Amino acid sequence: MCTREVGGRTVYQTSKNRFLRGENTPRSLNILAFILFSFLLGVYGCGGVNLKTSNTLVASPSSITFGTVALGKTATASVSLQNRGIAPVEISQLNFNAQSFSVTGTGTLPATVAPGATYNLTIQFNPSTVGAASGQLVVGTGTTSLGATKIGLSGSGAPGLSALTCRLSSVFGPATDSCTITLNAATGTGGLSVSLASSDAAVVLPATVAVPANSTSASFTAKVSPVISPQSATLTASEGGSSSSFAVQLGPNGPFLSLNSTGISFGTTALNMPVTQDLVLTSSGNQPVSVTSAIVAGTGFTEPGATFPLTLNPGQTATLHVQFDPKTLGAATGKLAINSNSVVSTAAAIGLSGTAVAYEVQLNWSAPSSDAVTGYKVYRSTGGTSNYQLLSSSVVSDTMYTDTSVQSGDAYDYVVESVDASGKQSGPSNTTTVVVP
Repeated sequence: MCTREVGGRTVYQTSKNRFLRGENTPRSLNILAFILFSFLLGVYGCGGVNLKTSNTLVASPSSITFGTVALGKTATASVSLQNRGIAPVEISQLNFNAQSFSVTGTGTLPATVAPGATYNLTIQFNPSTVGAASGQLVVGTGTTSLGATKIGLSGSGAPGLSALTCRLSSVFGPATDSCTITLNAATGTGGLSVSLASSDAAVVLPATVAVPANSTSASFTAKVSPVISPQSATLTASEGGSSSSFAVQLGPNGPFLSLNSTGISFGTTALNMPVTQDLVLTSSGNQPVSVTSAIVAGTGFTEPGATFPLTLNPGQTATLHVQFDPKTLGAATGKLAINSNSVVSTAAAIGLSGTAVAYEVQLNWSAPSSDAVTGYKVYRSTGGTSNYQLLSSSVVSDTMYTDTSVQSGDAYDYVVESVDASGKQSGPSNTTTVVVP
């Protein structure tokens, strides 16, 4: 039994009861005091203050289930640690008891969490073996009276996809192709089901392929339907967050001619300044294609230099040079018709368009003071080069000249030299640069 002086009374405490003793104390008051001081002694104890405490650093969530994650992949989850006490809490260390789990976003420890504040973590699960994994994150604090905060962790590692390969990377016409998926680890006793998908309806795959127990690979068959134009299909295998893909090029069965453009626009072009653009022809089938002719219609459009018939073996290309040389102002349209033995279309039509405008550069200069000058010669270079060319074979008698042979988008440099009666030329004038819009 122990005693304590409280308010002029002696408080007695034994292991079985507590009571007050004092003079002239009514019985009812003794009972009330007995209840009150029983509570106080239960809190403070005998022999000094001994405040009972509990953990005030609360984790949300208190446990994390990552599910199934492929080997080589990482799953993440967020956790917040909130200080629900009335005093700061110091986080001194973060300890895991399983190697597949780790934490990021901690900054530098120790870290102090103020009352009501939250400390955020990101937990990672990166399985290194196939099968279930579990562990705990134990949050150590610098306050020994607080219980450790523990976060339960669980997940499962599964084999990941390392490759998807097929026997054929190019297919023409109807065909079957043998494909194989490869895992980065052997399956467990229950095997593994891998999902399959194709980006093109011309290539049909089974919905899934089963990898046998304790195996690292499985095979399946892709069925290819005929296509009427070249296209690309992407085959994809996926499982447990990992995936692998394989590209298959599809082409028509027979001669097929493909073009790199369905229309050619020459934009704005100056009169009498021909502009050329290229059209690339490709034999995209599995048999040689024969191009019999290329016929151009439309004023100002031509296709110079090609010789027909032209035979292209599978994969071979040829280039046609299409030219626009307008002679009148305004918009012009035309068509290039290419005829071949292509299985899809024996005649391909390419639209042609352009607009002719009149660009010119007007030059003016001051005459020198010498009376011996009889005329001038005007020189021009293109694109900043030093290769100047005489624009007019005859001597220009006036102090102005109009250059009508300029092209849209080009830059020109001009110099002028004076000529005396004997035909002797002076040195070049200063250079004037003009950029044609």
